Amino acid sequence: MFDKIKKGAQASIEAGKKAAEVSVDAGMKAKDQSIKYGKKYIRKKAIENIREKLEFAQKKESDFTKEQMRKMIAKEEKKIIKSLGITSAVTTILALFGITNI
Repeated sequence: MFDKIKKGAQASIEAGKKAAEVSVDAGMKAKDQSIKYGKKYIRKKAIENIREKLEFAQKKESDFTKEQMRKMIAKEEKKIIKSLGITSAVTTILALFGITNI
């Protein structure tokens, strides 16, 4: 009788382990996808901002080398990431005080 209970418990533990592994794998995939999306969004936004700045300065993308453009985009990405951090911090603080829409 105890053997039967042991086997049932063992089977239940194994099923739980498999479910946990599948859940962790799905979570990692979702995390990877969201990171890819975030990086892509930041890159597009940085390129858009650089184009606006170049248009304002009346310059063309062809006036710069690839390396110069990469440096400008990297600098702009850092600015965007910094602004997103500040924005999310302010949003969190305002949410604590019950202010949800600004």
